Amino acid sequence: MKNKIIVLMMALLMVGLVAGNAAASEWEAIGGMAITEVTLDKWNTTIDDLNGGYFDEKGKILAKLPPGSSIDQIEKMDNIDRVPIVYLGAQKALTEQWDGTIRYEYIFGGVEGSSEINGIKHTGETDVRLHGLAFLADYNLNDRWSLGGGLGFYRGTKNKKLVGPYFGKLEQDNDYDLDAVSYRLGVAYERSFAENWNLNAALGYIYMEIDDQDEGNVYSKGFSYSLGVGYNF
Repeated sequence: MKNKIIVLMMALLMVGLVAGNAAASEWEAIGGMAITEVTLDKWNTTIDDLNGGYFDEKGKILAKLPPGSSIDQIEKMDNIDRVPIVYLGAQKALTEQWDGTIRYEYIFGGVEGSSEINGIKHTGETDVRLHGLAFLADYNLNDRWSLGGGLGFYRGTKNKKLVGPYFGKLEQDNDYDLDAVSYRLGVAYERSFAENWNLNAALGYIYMEIDDQDEGNVYSKGFSYSLGVGYNF
């Protein structure tokens, strides 16, 4: 929690300082949201192993249950295939064609599954939350289109929770530290809709490396679709 607060304070402080000391016409406040496809093969393999090891093809838990046991309300855990990214930051015109951007990003996502065995609810959950800073550069092709890319650095946690007596020794509720870096390239479109305001949309490709305290190195890649607004000072 302390690391999350520090990262958030640093991001907001940097945006506030640069915006407050810059020439009004050179800066733009930006914010928005992106939906990003992810692979996360190692995490999804763990989810598949859990589903395959504890559930049969009909969705029933594979365990030595007492005779006459009832299994109801079965819901397997899905793979993590996309996550949202919420961002807030500032963009500065470096030259006539180049812009630089610093933005705070919050990445989050999770999956869960459950079943009820003999009236006792069993649940499995994985929840991931990352906070970080992205440093981006854009080359303006014209007034509306640009090409860009950059790096992002993140810290966060992964929570794994398995609750229910039939999970045996796997039953847990633990948090694990995450450190990550992302690399991205993409194309963006921007159009004004009011004085000082613009709407922007972008299509990018993001590759991410995650250092997971629990499972080691985790890799992800996929397209990212974002929509946001900007305000020119």
